[in-house]
Amino acid sequence: MIKKLLQQIAIILQLGRTFFPSILLISIVYVFFTDFVQGKDIILTGLQSKQTGLFFLITLHFWVLITWYTSRLIAYNHDRLFSVAKKGLYHAPRLLGYLCFSVIFISLISLEPTYDNAFTHSIIFVIHLIAYVLLHKAFEKINHVSKRNILLNIRIFVWIVFIASIAWMTYSNKLNTYISFLPMLQTGYLYLVITRRKISGSGKQNIFPTYFNLQSTENKYKKLITWIFTDPTSSKEKLNKELTMQTEKNIFLLFVLFSLIAIFIYFNIIFDISFARFVSPLPIILISFAVLLGAGNILSLLSIKLQINFHFIFLAALVIIGYFVETHNVRIVSTEQTIDYKSRPLLRKKFIDWIENRKQELYNNDLNEFPIYLVLADGGASRSAYWTASVLSELEEKSKAKFSKNLFCLSGASGGSLGNIVFYGSMHEKLKDRLNKIQSYLSNDFLSFPLARLLGPDLVVPFIPGLQSTDRASALEKSMEYTNKTDSISSFMQNDLSAILSSKNKTFDPVVAINTTRMQDGTPGLISNIQFDNEISGKRIDILGQLNGNESMNLSTAVVLGARFPYFSPAGRIRDQYFVDGGYFDNSGGGIVYEMILDLNDMIADSLKINPNHAFKKIRFHVIHISNQADNKNKIRKTHPLVNDLAAPIKTIMGSYASQTDFNNLRLYKYLLELYKGDTTYHTINLYGKGEIDNFPMNWSISQQSLEKMNDRLKNHEKLKELAMRMARY
Repeated sequence: MIKKLLQQIAIILQLGRTFFPSILLISIVYVFFTDFVQGKDIILTGLQSKQTGLFFLITLHFWVLITWYTSRLIAYNHDRLFSVAKKGLYHAPRLLGYLCFSVIFISLISLEPTYDNAFTHSIIFVIHLIAYVLLHKAFEKINHVSKRNILLNIRIFVWIVFIASIAWMTYSNKLNTYISFLPMLQTGYLYLVITRRKISGSGKQNIFPTYFNLQSTENKYKKLITWIFTDPTSSKEKLNKELTMQTEKNIFLLFVLFSLIAIFIYFNIIFDISFARFVSPLPIILISFAVLLGAGNILSLLSIKLQINFHFIFLAALVIIGYFVETHNVRIVSTEQTIDYKSRPLLRKKFIDWIENRKQELYNNDLNEFPIYLVLADGGASRSAYWTASVLSELEEKSKAKFSKNLFCLSGASGGSLGNIVFYGSMHEKLKDRLNKIQSYLSNDFLSFPLARLLGPDLVVPFIPGLQSTDRASALEKSMEYTNKTDSISSFMQNDLSAILSSKNKTFDPVVAINTTRMQDGTPGLISNIQFDNEISGKRIDILGQLNGNESMNLSTAVVLGARFPYFSPAGRIRDQYFVDGGYFDNSGGGIVYEMILDLNDMIADSLKINPNHAFKKIRFHVIHISNQADNKNKIRKTHPLVNDLAAPIKTIMGSYASQTDFNNLRLYKYLLELYKGDTTYHTINLYGKGEIDNFPMNWSISQQSLEKMNDRLKNHEKLKELAMRMARY
């Protein structure tokens, strides 16, 4: 009995290995769309409009088709496994296609908090498996006892139901409608798969009409079908080969036709940013997974047929070509006029010039305090950018423009840097109705275009010289630059760094600090409109110091350079240095602000030693920390010994990622507390309330539902109101 059990386990493992790509992608879809806030928000985004709902259904069916049909191709070429696991090879492709519907159904129902738990998911999964067994038996019986014309009529009815259901789901575009009709589509899929052979096998012998005179082409096509569906290591009888060809020839033709249509859509998504946004992230994920799975299974099929491991050849080629080709260069632009990056002012010079433009307020004897605001903006993709820019706009509006006049520094990482730059651009362009225009820009879908590049093309870019500057990071930059033709902020993002290096607005000329990290050694780097000497910034790398005078980068490129969080965005290369997300070292930009305040306070102290009554004694540095971090802490649990042995360094690095930022911020908070004798000038404006779990997506696309919740937080944020009122009184 033990021997038989072990043999069955071995067979199951062999089946799992054979269909591993399909199983893996189904598992990824389930985990991402049920366990991650980002995945759930992507589903909500995909159901916001009718056209995205339509593409969702189209790409779902294409994923099902690819999963089922390419798995069948693999199954037909495993005669040895068929001899010991006949039922497994027979059912696996059908079941895998069936489960594609199941994981999407579970993902949709998980949007309701009541059903968002592992127990409910398990119950639904078991019900679906039972339904598969019962429906399969019922349809097999119908297929066995019914004549071909009856099966054909039922199939026509099923197709009518399919089309009507898809039309109604698209028109209604409501979650409950999708949940209600998906099981119907799933059932129809199973019927079509089970009855297809009897309908096709009894059909006409010729594929093309005889008057086309394509007999030679038809014969070659039939040989191709026979070759595809025959294990090269077996010797099937001629009758079996003929039967296989007759039952598969029409289905394979339809499969190729549907695949070509889907690939046409896929290529348009890859190369057309407007179309990618039109489709939205959810369909892009499904169609990309389908294309990847199809390509992977075709490589597996060729490997079996030709007895050559094409997967190994592909991976080996990627490794070898990587020594000769760089696919992730930072997008450097040439400038018409030479930029002297060494002429950027040092911190103290910048501060003196900044004070000079505000000396009337500083020397006003009626004022007892002169506040100077320095902003820290946490990373967090579009969530952070939207929250940061919205908070800054509200402070500007509610303080009656006093905030911007006393704003000295905008420091941030990742999405926080984007929020800072967007606010900077709104002031630079002197936008009216600032908050609405900022929110309109940042509510755009920045995810779809780079997501399409991530899930496929970036794997083959090394082999295509003309595409080596079009990786997913470049696609993210272009998404920030091109929203619509009338958007002044997207036009501002197309400017090179000269837009912040030489501001003509003397009443708004803050230091900009975009934080990044050098990948090779974890050294922090900065893109800034001022220079930092080594005594202030230690070993921080001045990114602009790495450029020649005729080189620059767009503002979008500068932002993305500090927002390259692998694996979504790869490390960007400048010369032989590679830079990643600033959050790896400091996710708020608090480190450089702390060093700035230390140096400026020393300068102020020196001035007061010479003249104790100097107006500098009025200065108070106020740090405004715009945070979007949930307060829920990870529970400390026992670690599996294998994880301890293999992944302890990775887990430690990921844990220190957040902890180091917290320590930097705490150090700055305590320094200000000590500097001003207990007077708190460190103000935290957090998106989340105390003890609240993480329920806003950290992604480059945000659903309308999440945006509305963020707007509600902005409107009712008591600390934000209090700080704005305090600014207005100065």
